[in-house]
Amino acid sequence: MGVTAAPARARVASLDGIRGGFMLLFMAYHFGLTVLGGAWTGINVFFVLSGFLIARLLLVERERFGRVDLLGFYRRRARRLLPALIALLLVLAVWGLAFADDAARRQLRGDLVATLGFVMNWRLIAQADQYFAEFGSASMLRHAWTLSVEEQFYVVVPLLLAVLAWLGSRRIAAVVLVLLALASAWWTAQVGVGDATAQAHAYYGTDTRVQSLLVGVLLAHLVAGTGAVTRRVPSRGVLEPVAWASLLGLLTALVLVDPMSSLFFERGGILVQSAIVAVLVWACVARPDLSVHHVLGWRPLAWLGERSYGLYLYHWPVKLWIERGVPQIGTAAEIVVGCLVTTLLASLSYRYLERPVLDHGLRGLVPRLRRPGWLAVVGPASVVVMAVLVGQVPATGQAVAARDVPPLRAGQPAYEAGEEPTRIAVFGDSLPDRLAEVFPAEQYEDLSVTSLAVPGCDLLESRIAYRELQQDDECRAAKRDFAANVRDADVDTVLVMLPTFAAIPHEDPAGEPIWLESPQFRREVLDALDRLREGAAESGTTMQVATLPCRDPRQMATIPGISTYVADHPEVIDATAEPSVVNDWVRAWARARSVPLVDLYDVLGCGDGPVQEINDVTLFSDGLHFDDEAAAMVWTWLAPTVRDRAREVTR
Repeated sequence: MGVTAAPARARVASLDGIRGGFMLLFMAYHFGLTVLGGAWTGINVFFVLSGFLIARLLLVERERFGRVDLLGFYRRRARRLLPALIALLLVLAVWGLAFADDAARRQLRGDLVATLGFVMNWRLIAQADQYFAEFGSASMLRHAWTLSVEEQFYVVVPLLLAVLAWLGSRRIAAVVLVLLALASAWWTAQVGVGDATAQAHAYYGTDTRVQSLLVGVLLAHLVAGTGAVTRRVPSRGVLEPVAWASLLGLLTALVLVDPMSSLFFERGGILVQSAIVAVLVWACVARPDLSVHHVLGWRPLAWLGERSYGLYLYHWPVKLWIERGVPQIGTAAEIVVGCLVTTLLASLSYRYLERPVLDHGLRGLVPRLRRPGWLAVVGPASVVVMAVLVGQVPATGQAVAARDVPPLRAGQPAYEAGEEPTRIAVFGDSLPDRLAEVFPAEQYEDLSVTSLAVPGCDLLESRIAYRELQQDDECRAAKRDFAANVRDADVDTVLVMLPTFAAIPHEDPAGEPIWLESPQFRREVLDALDRLREGAAESGTTMQVATLPCRDPRQMATIPGISTYVADHPEVIDATAEPSVVNDWVRAWARARSVPLVDLYDVLGCGDGPVQEINDVTLFSDGLHFDDEAAAMVWTWLAPTVRDRAREVTR
């Protein structure tokens, strides 16, 4: 016998429980519970729920009143999303002004505006941001991409529902929604995950993610009635195991699905999972007598679900602040502290910020103000003003020059400019790229530095075994066109630095791993250096090669994106933090080829173990890149060294 659901406007505790439970697991993953490597699939759960709930509200409104109040709809959405979001943006802006380094401030400026305008996902796509492989410099607002996708959907969904209503047939409307969802899944497969640009688009794109939202809309259409589900549903005995199987499948995905899984992005996995979510949601709404409904409706889970927006909004900045402020915190402590702090913030936000505005509008925040509507303008305007202020960062070289930067080596003579200018190019990954970016040019009048480096670029040709560290088209082009790029840069010498993750194992054509100890690995490193040397010679430029610096393995092991990988392969992080093997290859190669060697490893004193600071200057706050002041200190040795060796070669 079929039963009917509660009115659409009533809260369904089990739906809150789904959000609360999956949000808790999602937070735990971000705080370090790496066994949940597929936690990113939980985003599909939230998208389906969002599409279902929003479409159901609009359908009920149309059925009851014959029309949808668009202005009222957008006002309700603004009341729900903006108070907590603007509060977070202002807090981040203050943090940026008071505590962030120059690089973080430059990034934050655009992120604040993009998040406020709900286009953060497209900003990340334009930057080819890698959700699982953005090491050490993850945006404080990266997670806001989901809010952007949903807000863009909110702009379109009333029009979509109006068109479906005009069709006059629920069956035709369902067919249209199915076709649209299939089109999105097909398009996602065309985008693929072949390189960094494609991966960013596939992961963050509105066009690729809308399939989950459309499944939610489809479900709302299928169960819509005058405030209730009107169609008969299967008996409890039939639907109970189906609902539990759906929930089990979703939980299993959290453990078994790999990051950027081709099964999900290129073979329709997102759409299939979204359909499984829809089955679970339908079961919870259609039959309140199911045991899965009562389990998911457990009050603590439902309580978290009611506050899931705040949990999602605050947990990512909390994670990054913990890792920056207490880099040595253990994984278990980070999970516990991070979840507790986030839950406290979300609870306070819900009680004193979100709920008052939802219930009473802006007057709920400032009941004594006669006309609180001006806050609706002042809040967003304040974010824009703060973004402008955050963006007023002096040129890094000027900012560092204003401070008294100590020399890298004790007794190092003061720099003396030469009579002839020397033009230097650097090539490699984000480490040399960052060194070039912060080069204090005003301190070295006879030098100019050009970056030909590509962040994340691997100099080897074979595929990196760790999927999320893959070279993209820009990297391949930079290696292929190295000679032409050096020639176009019109430089006197090019300094080549091996990639930071040179110890990550690669794969041969058969997919078998090539480990650091393998002669083939050494051969590929030296072949890459030979190709670059030939390219430099072809361009009429001299080449120099630098050894890799050492780093603290404990700090590197906490870098976002590789923690799961190094947990299974700790030898990789050790070899990357202490790159003596690769450096020995580089030294021998440089001697054999008469290529000037810039021994960065030696000058940093790495032979005595990991070096965290020199002259009270921290070297790597993010575990990978030189801090701005550290980079300026490195240049006090690097600039005269590279210049003098370039001149020696050309004499």
